[in-house]
Amino acid sequence: MMHREVVAKKRVPVITTILLTLTVVLYLAEAIERSKFKDHVMGNVFNGTLVIITLLLIAKEIRSCFVSYKYAVIADKIIINSINSKEEKNLESIRMSDVLYIGDKYSIPKKYLYTIRTKKYLCNRVGVKSYYCICKNGDEIQKIKFQPSEKFVSKIIKSGGLKCDLKK
Repeated sequence: MMHREVVAKKRVPVITTILLTLTVVLYLAEAIERSKFKDHVMGNVFNGTLVIITLLLIAKEIRSCFVSYKYAVIADKIIINSINSKEEKNLESIRMSDVLYIGDKYSIPKKYLYTIRTKKYLCNRVGVKSYYCICKNGDEIQKIKFQPSEKFVSKIIKSGGLKCDLKK
């Protein structure tokens, strides 16, 4: 069996986040301007810190637009790749026999709920359903959070013979 899909970040939430960040920063800068810290060293330090944090946040959001993820099921493996503007990098290659659970957060069995190690391969933070894949990695159990389509997850469950329920 083979199935693959590419999930890319949506641009509208990025633009909204940048505009919201700029608005909040402008209001904070105006509040500092009107406060008694205007001519004080703390006011200058706060404004400088605010500018640096804002630029870092905007750069991070813009850079995240150029990353997408490719999810594939080939033979008996689930493969997760990261695609940057120039290269494709293999992040995970999981055997179906190592998968213990795949589904949404609220259906995770209690014994795997507090797994310490969680890897996140997410493009969109808002408005897209995320799934968890709990699998064995050597001696430890790891939890992977990713955003494939429901069709992709149901194909994994069918082909792997997993006993997981997809609740809508």
